[in-house]
Amino acid sequence: MARINIRDLPDPIHKAISESADKNNRSTEGEVRSILQSYVLSLEAKPAPIETLRQSWQRGVGQRLDQLFGFVRRDKVFSFGEPQSIVGIARIIGEETPAHLLDCLEGIASPSFDLLDRVVAWSGGSYNWLVSGMGTVFPVENIGSSYQDFFLHDRQSKDVTFSLLRICGGRSDGMLLCIRHDSAKKTFACGYIYETFQLKAGMGSGGSGNLNRFVRFLKTHCGNRVLKAYNYEETELNTEKGAHHPLYYLRSADSADWLRKLFDGEDPANWLAGNSPLWRDMSELPFGNGEAE
Repeated sequence: MARINIRDLPDPIHKAISESADKNNRSTEGEVRSILQSYVLSLEAKPAPIETLRQSWQRGVGQRLDQLFGFVRRDKVFSFGEPQSIVGIARIIGEETPAHLLDCLEGIASPSFDLLDRVVAWSGGSYNWLVSGMGTVFPVENIGSSYQDFFLHDRQSKDVTFSLLRICGGRSDGMLLCIRHDSAKKTFACGYIYETFQLKAGMGSGGSGNLNRFVRFLKTHCGNRVLKAYNYEETELNTEKGAHHPLYYLRSADSADWLRKLFDGEDPANWLAGNSPLWRDMSELPFGNGEAE
């Protein structure tokens, strides 16, 4: 065995080694040997590889793809009988083999724009979230007072249904969640209205006026559209908008008559208190599709 003699070792270093040896129940020579072994191992350790921007993006997209597929399973978006494995998903979205999709999930392959588009079209997930991690898992837009674009989208189609869900409870109590479903294209679009009016008592004259304009718009411009009203009891009090697929909310919602009452100028549950004059002529307003204007 080789030997090393160290001369002129500073006293503070010798003292520190001796104290460490006592602490570890070793001789001073044994402690020096342990220190040298640790040093040699550190020299032999390979530095962690530097991840390129492409590798980092691929890894992030792969992780979000896996999360999205999990959310789709959780919210029961699959059609009856559809296989829920990655292999089954690859077949559903039109992949020739599952190999490329599996490589994308592992972050060792880059998904094409076409693949991402097909995943988004099938799952209803957010493209922006999938490629960047920004925004919500499922897209939901703040409709606000710009509801015309949402409800008049593809206005000649006979395959579009609008579901209006009043959120009951939770921190979004009174929010209107609007879901547009195209049964022919098998696509969903989701938006919400909360700042301009709320479907509950105490919204004031400004909110009541905004609600009145919205209901008038639906009655005069969407008379040929399928409009369904629901109440959705919020059981997850802190659920974020866009955390679930629209089907999740629809399956848990109950049919309601609040929209019919508003079309008839009636107050569903003291929502219009003090502002009833705005609604006097609502029942006489004819249903139409706005084409005459």
